[in-house]
Amino acid sequence: MIRELLKKLSAILRCAAARNGKSKATVEILKADYHDLRRLAEQISNHAEKAPYPHVTQRLRQIASEKRNSTSILKEKLLSLGGGLEEFPLDLKSGKNHWERMVQDLQDQKALETSFFERTMRLADEAPEISDLLRKVVDAQLPHKEALLDLIARADPQAELS
Repeated sequence: MIRELLKKLSAILRCAAARNGKSKATVEILKADYHDLRRLAEQISNHAEKAPYPHVTQRLRQIASEKRNSTSILKEKLLSLGGGLEEFPLDLKSGKNHWERMVQDLQDQKALETSFFERTMRLADEAPEISDLLRKVVDAQLPHKEALLDLIARADPQAELS
């Protein structure tokens, strides 16, 4: 009888430990996604301030704002799971002119989408709610790639404007 109770208790503790491990992995994925998205939002915002035309500045600010809204959603979910956030200086990339900055933003956007998609798939079984949240964030990012492509197409790669 005692042996059976010990087996049941052991099984319960193993399941709880396994769930905690998955939960920690989920929290770490959310942290990475939050920081990646936050970095790109700030990078695009920085590039908006250097844009040569007001309509480009406005569009880049809008993209950065939408990304910040998505980071807020991730932060809220992360905090609700008991994860803490460390804010640290961001490694913002740039370029010598507007065209190079836009190309850098597009490359980073594509890398972000790929990373989010991979993490979404990774969490599909173990944390379907988080996977769905990440999928929604990815979907919200898709128009940004098109907008950046449009801005690049209109930018002059020979321009030396800072």
